[in-house]
Amino acid sequence: MVRNVKATWIVAAAVLGSLPGRAGASPLADALARHAPADVTALRAQLAAAPAEVAVAVRCTLGAVYAARADLPRAALHLAGCDDADLPAELAPAITRAVRETRTRLRASELSELQILTDPAGTPVEVSALPGEPLTGPVTVWVPAGTYTVRATRANGAIVEATITTRPYSRAMVPIDARVTAPAPTRTGQVDFSDDNATESSAGPPPDIKRPSLMSDKQRGIASPRTGPELEDPLPLRTRRGARPWLGVRLGGGVFDDAQATASVRPTVAAVARIPLAPRLFLAARLDWSRRGGAAPAGSDSAIDTAGAALGVGTAVRAGRRAQLAVLGQLRGDLRFADTRAMTPVRGAGLALAVGLEVALAGTPLTAGVRIEQGLTELVAGARDRAVVVELGVDWR
Repeated sequence: MVRNVKATWIVAAAVLGSLPGRAGASPLADALARHAPADVTALRAQLAAAPAEVAVAVRCTLGAVYAARADLPRAALHLAGCDDADLPAELAPAITRAVRETRTRLRASELSELQILTDPAGTPVEVSALPGEPLTGPVTVWVPAGTYTVRATRANGAIVEATITTRPYSRAMVPIDARVTAPAPTRTGQVDFSDDNATESSAGPPPDIKRPSLMSDKQRGIASPRTGPELEDPLPLRTRRGARPWLGVRLGGGVFDDAQATASVRPTVAAVARIPLAPRLFLAARLDWSRRGGAAPAGSDSAIDTAGAALGVGTAVRAGRRAQLAVLGQLRGDLRFADTRAMTPVRGAGLALAVGLEVALAGTPLTAGVRIEQGLTELVAGARDRAVVVELGVDWR
């Protein structure tokens, strides 16, 4: 047994040592740091020949390299289960971080989740969306929107194919029956035409003949096969699966002023939500509290506490690897908790137009934004509220 353990470690060291690396660092850590095309080729070659003791570390390192190269479908495939794997200490932090960042980027991407279910389990599978990637069903992969072919190989070598079309932000499932059915057994029968059987006869009246009913199938409640063209439902119920709403909080401050007071800096707190309507269009809602109004001419505190609600639409004008840029337009209404300001009556409610610009950082829950609000109704007689607000928030995406 000692000899077998020693031989296993010798093979593992040979596989790890065959990868290019820097002096003082393991070959896998060196490949992860460089994540060059040559490292991808070398890691794939080593994964095909690596023993079981090393294959997990090689596979997880390959997934982290794909993540660093922004190849999310292959990164998700090779990083599956790596957060629970027993990895070397020098690789575990980087691979764990790659698993977490890949999951976050997948949720924010337009990729579709494709589940391939095979019967029996363990069937070799290939997907045209990931050429060159040998898979074993059942398996879950992430693919761009499009039409793909899934091929499964039965135990007898026969190929079973299925075609699937995916859309952005969706989930799809492909069941494949790859079972091998045994042919029906051949039975040997004999027919006897001897004279012994020719003496058989029957006596009595002929058997009754069952005649068909004179009533049609429709009259008897039996559905007949469709003979005409299939009619399309003009009002089908269609639901978008996979699109998730965003929820978040915002803290910020801005410059508030009106025509009758000096501009002043005030705080704001808000809760926001995004509800997807289309791949790049969403409904933008907001509840906020803010302290508004400029400083009174005499220098006294003239702050006016307000509670507001805003509703509008937004669009993601740019979605890259590092950040998503969105533009929002909203109509805001608020209630003002003050009767007078500097001896001037304050309107109890108001309406304003708001335009915002938000940047969501990929791989983090952070969002930064700036809003410009222009009152449509008066804050006090002859003056409308205006504000420029800068905010920083945390989103649950």
